[in-house]
Amino acid sequence: MKLSTETYPLDLQLGYRGAVKALKEIGFDCYDLSIFDLGNEGSLFGEADWREKALALRKYADSLGMECNQSHGPYPCYKPNDKKWNAEIFDWCVRALEITSLVGGKICVLHPYHTWTPKENAERIYLPLLPYCKKFGVKIAVENMWSRDGSGVAIPAACNTAEDFLAHMALLDPEYFCACVDIGHAEMVGKTVSAAQLILTLGDRLGALHVHDNDLKDDLHTAPYCGKIDWESIFAALRRIGYGGEFTFEADGFVNAFPEALRLDATAFLYRTGKYMVGRIQSAD
Repeated sequence: MKLSTETYPLDLQLGYRGAVKALKEIGFDCYDLSIFDLGNEGSLFGEADWREKALALRKYADSLGMECNQSHGPYPCYKPNDKKWNAEIFDWCVRALEITSLVGGKICVLHPYHTWTPKENAERIYLPLLPYCKKFGVKIAVENMWSRDGSGVAIPAACNTAEDFLAHMALLDPEYFCACVDIGHAEMVGKTVSAAQLILTLGDRLGALHVHDNDLKDDLHTAPYCGKIDWESIFAALRRIGYGGEFTFEADGFVNAFPEALRLDATAFLYRTGKYMVGRIQSAD
């Protein structure tokens, strides 16, 4: 199983090339390209020469022997009362798919809107993007989301129950759409939902992971074993379905907690943690 992590936040400090080089030197097999800032001011790939920049990054990464396994596209795909954003976000998602293709990525993670039904998410976000998945040869990974009730407690949202995730997947062609289980999101919403349950339910529709820990209440994006998630149950679920994708960290909250001078060391710690975790997945002990 290949080990991956997102380019963010190292890309803010080192640029995309510097981040990819650093991840390669640390030992990661591949990288998750962070392009969730598309549509926001200052995005590197929001400029007119974005295709040239993507191709240059691919060439540089290839020279290092470093591949992109997935990307994270812009979000949210809808903002209530923001006509400008809602008019532009589709084109930014299309750009994310093309950038993913240009850098050699296989999957682009795009969030569903957390309060929409499976039918609404399919018809308003995913199915309109299907022609571009076909054009660029990139799958979209649908991610489990969370929300909060009136008292601030985290509750399930789109794809964050097994039934709802399966209902989303049933509307989407498996050749071009897969599931991304965000382990932290799954574990925030109470005992009725767990990451292991989602993994077992999704089976071969699971194509990507976002790996991070939390206190079972807040979306902390910290390193595994720094929170309260039961990792052994997740390892067992991944073994049981024969998960064949990458093990991809999204623990930027952990890395960002350190001063810039220590963020490479924090990322190296994530790598060592990941090697241990992949070993546990591959072990039946």
